[in-house]
Amino acid sequence: MDKLLDVLLLGRHRFGALGPRSRAVLSQLPLNLTLLLVFVVLAFADPHALTFPPFLSGQIVALVILLLCGVVPWGRLPEWCVLAIPLLDFVAVGLVRTGATGALSGLGLLAVFPVMWLAGSGRRLRLVVALCAFASLVMVWTPLLAIGGQAPHTFLAELVVPLMLVSVGVAMSVMTLSGIAQQQRVEELLARSETRQRLLDTVLETVDVGVLVIDDAGTDVFMNSRQRQLYLTALPPGAARAPESELLVYRDGTDELVPVEERPMGRANAGEELNHEVYRLGRGPEARTVSISARAFRDATGELAGTVLACTDVTEVVAAVRARDSFLAAMSHEFRTPLTSLLGYAELLLEDESLSTSARSDLRVMSRNAQHLRKMVDDILAASVEGSSPSLQRTELDLAKLVRQAAVSAAPDAESRGIAVRIEDDGELPVVGDKTGVVRILDNLVSNALKYSESGALVTLTTERDGRWAVCRVRDEGIGIPPEDLERIFTRFQRSSSALRSGIPGTGLGLALAHEVATQHGGRLECTSEVGVGSVFTLRLPLAGAGVSPNQSTAAEG
Repeated sequence: MDKLLDVLLLGRHRFGALGPRSRAVLSQLPLNLTLLLVFVVLAFADPHALTFPPFLSGQIVALVILLLCGVVPWGRLPEWCVLAIPLLDFVAVGLVRTGATGALSGLGLLAVFPVMWLAGSGRRLRLVVALCAFASLVMVWTPLLAIGGQAPHTFLAELVVPLMLVSVGVAMSVMTLSGIAQQQRVEELLARSETRQRLLDTVLETVDVGVLVIDDAGTDVFMNSRQRQLYLTALPPGAARAPESELLVYRDGTDELVPVEERPMGRANAGEELNHEVYRLGRGPEARTVSISARAFRDATGELAGTVLACTDVTEVVAAVRARDSFLAAMSHEFRTPLTSLLGYAELLLEDESLSTSARSDLRVMSRNAQHLRKMVDDILAASVEGSSPSLQRTELDLAKLVRQAAVSAAPDAESRGIAVRIEDDGELPVVGDKTGVVRILDNLVSNALKYSESGALVTLTTERDGRWAVCRVRDEGIGIPPEDLERIFTRFQRSSSALRSGIPGTGLGLALAHEVATQHGGRLECTSEVGVGSVFTLRLPLAGAGVSPNQSTAAEG
């Protein structure tokens, strides 16, 4: 009853939330209230009409119908059973209309209430229209048939009200069916939305990444379980909660607290985009190192709605990198020091003219293998920090001069292998770059050309200008590289199948490092090759003053 009154007073309860009995009473009540109003009007306008038996019978029938609405347990019956009520309403309206004839006109339109009830039920449109038409005709023609002797035009004149009621029924049915279809569509969209929301919640709780969503005012909107763990790690000792300004957020590798204005959350909320910035949360053995990225998101109108921060725990990764760096530093000392001594003593022994030819040959083999081992150690050390971009000491260089120097440095190795080295110089080629890096590229290319060529072969070093580029080509007559391997020869730790079959030792790092250095200089390193014929490696670096930024990797694509 409270819900029924709440609906009548336009409260918080919806009509659909009521029970079957309350809905029946609420649907019947407008007709009974209108009939009561008709009774009051007639009491003042024509009191004599109140004594007519049909009028009183109609009022009594309406009251009985309202009583049935409240008494019958509609919830236990099929849903369509309640539609008997609006059909009975036609009887009540017909009796009142007949009893008030001459006193009030147009009372037949009261049948619009049962018509709207029937049409609003959402049942079959054709059946509802047929029932409304039949009930309306019975309501207006029954009194004429009871009197008898009526002319045909009298029956036709009474068709106006039924036609109006049928029109209302059709319109109401169409509107109801359209509303039901829209409601079903909305419910379907809501179900899909809820499914997507549950999927998103499951994903966010499953991934091992902390996710924090803040609105445009800087207030936390969402925080997954992983982010809560990181938040608890950053809390000051003994605190259960703390604002962002009091959290223990340190710069990686230091004990310096990050100033509030420089902290990720504040910067991200100000619209700044963060990419994998590393911080330390908390202190002591429970501290965690995290990589933080942030992106802003906008609402449907395009306005800034907030920011999403992703925090990845990289504590173990950072520890592993530091352990690796420590190991490589130790390896650098433990390997390079004895190798340097070995090479030094080998050079001293080679200067001894009293050595026999066989001993001198053995020393050269020892020296060559020691140099190869040192180069492998240097390559591994250079690749120790994968993906790093070390600062380059850029100076003005002459690429042609560096190529000549590389040929001179490789001359002893070429002579011992019986390979000729030819230089085709096109004059000075000024470039701006890191000398150590460029020399490493040239040494690697020349060394590979010698290593994979047979005795009696020719290695040609060519330098030339090509538009805005300084170009160096290293051509050999070696074993060549299969076409399927050309795409991966510049990938770390990758070697061609022909190189593996040859049994020639190598780490698969030299070309990868050379390619990275060329890219850092705004240039590129390319290769063309044919198995059994040889390979051509082409190094392109921007000419000094050519307007190509050495830092632009995109220039390497030009």
